[in-house]
Amino acid sequence: MAERSEIDQLDDAVAAIIAQRGADLTLLEPAIASLVEVARELRGLPGEDFKAQLKTELIRRGTMSSTKMKVDPIPKGHPAISAYMCFSDASAAIEFYKKAFGAEETLRFAEASGKIGHAELKIANAIIMLSDEYPDHGALSPQTLGGSPVKMHLYVEDVDAFARQAVAAGATVVRPIEDQFYGDRSGQIADPFGYTWIISTRKEEISQEEMQKHIDAFAQQQPTETARPQDPEEQFSAKHRREGFHTVTPYITVEKAPELIEFVKQAFGATESFRTGSAGGMHAEVKIGDSMVMVGGGPGITERPTAIHLYIPDVDAVYHRALQAGATSLFAPADQPYGERSGAVQDPTGNNWYIASAFETTNWPEELRTVTLYFHPIGAPGLIEFLKNAFGAEEVMRHQSEEGYVYHAKVRIGDSIVEMGEARDPSQPMPSAIYLYVEDVDAMYEQALKAGATSALPPTDQPYGDRNAWVNDPFGNVWYLATPIRT
Repeated sequence: MAERSEIDQLDDAVAAIIAQRGADLTLLEPAIASLVEVARELRGLPGEDFKAQLKTELIRRGTMSSTKMKVDPIPKGHPAISAYMCFSDASAAIEFYKKAFGAEETLRFAEASGKIGHAELKIANAIIMLSDEYPDHGALSPQTLGGSPVKMHLYVEDVDAFARQAVAAGATVVRPIEDQFYGDRSGQIADPFGYTWIISTRKEEISQEEMQKHIDAFAQQQPTETARPQDPEEQFSAKHRREGFHTVTPYITVEKAPELIEFVKQAFGATESFRTGSAGGMHAEVKIGDSMVMVGGGPGITERPTAIHLYIPDVDAVYHRALQAGATSLFAPADQPYGERSGAVQDPTGNNWYIASAFETTNWPEELRTVTLYFHPIGAPGLIEFLKNAFGAEEVMRHQSEEGYVYHAKVRIGDSIVEMGEARDPSQPMPSAIYLYVEDVDAMYEQALKAGATSALPPTDQPYGDRNAWVNDPFGNVWYLATPIRT
């Protein structure tokens, strides 16, 4: 009889064990005998306790799997609504919010280049989502759009301390921290990336009825305040210009408008009161001292840099602050023979600022504002005559040579003064844009055309509340004639 294979021997031995028959290991090869011993030890396994435990575990895992399928529609720790903000440099924004607001970074997804596709910050009990710019997907920052129409409101424990911390980190004050009638102490700050934050601490609980009384009282006061002018010029301004504006307002137009706004905040302590814009450009309004300045522009928009005579108490301090903010020096502060101490800088967007403070003995017109427009025309006498004929201007002073070369002149328009000096090296013509509040836009438009201006826009009611007409004067300046629309 042929010798049986090892597999057959092992199969017979295992079958004997299962049938509870003894297997004679002496008849088996040593290797097979070892395997049969293992089979004897495994017989009867698993035990009943193990089976019961395994069944319980499998049932539990099945239940967990079913539960996972029921996802919470609002992720844990996230409010139902969160701001999603876009930045030209999201990494820098994250670092700013950490320093300024004590933000905690909870999530970041970035490309190999470091560009952030999505990140999340926790500020107090809120979640802020953010990313870098992705123009192809419509993700553009306020710095590209020229501002954001949305403001963020943030309640904090101590608004004054919070504001100091934010400013130290690079924020600028838009509106000072003050007690408000609705029970909050609050103000507004602008971060370096184009977003405005209303920061508040609740000081007192005020009822809705009490708040409405304050609002009604404020509304009733407005006509009374504007109906009590002190002189004819105030009467003109009260009726025919927006509150806070003078007859003449420089409208500085540059491609990098947000950069200019940040400069005037840092250099001259400007406060921003309004900003709006889109991918095509922006419009903003800032206050420097007692004067409003309009700022506009954007990529591809024709620039109209401007020269400004800036009258302030401390020339040297402001001059050095302007240099620290990024300006270049045109000349250092010095006492001038014409009655002022002055220095001059050019800001990073190309505007000239003649920073000046009058000597006590200098006799200047009262209409000189903190911000006074300064022209450098070729043929200053011609510009003076145009202003007289077009806008009813009055010449206040003129210092000129026998040949008619105007060194310096002051001309009054409404409640404002504009200054000028003949173009000469290094002061070359800077065709400017001027927002001019007038009593009757239509009549002034026709008068300007007769004086030699050309039309850029006939009188038109605008959605922002002014009736406007635009004219170009013979010296390259554009004048936006305006009167608030009265309803």
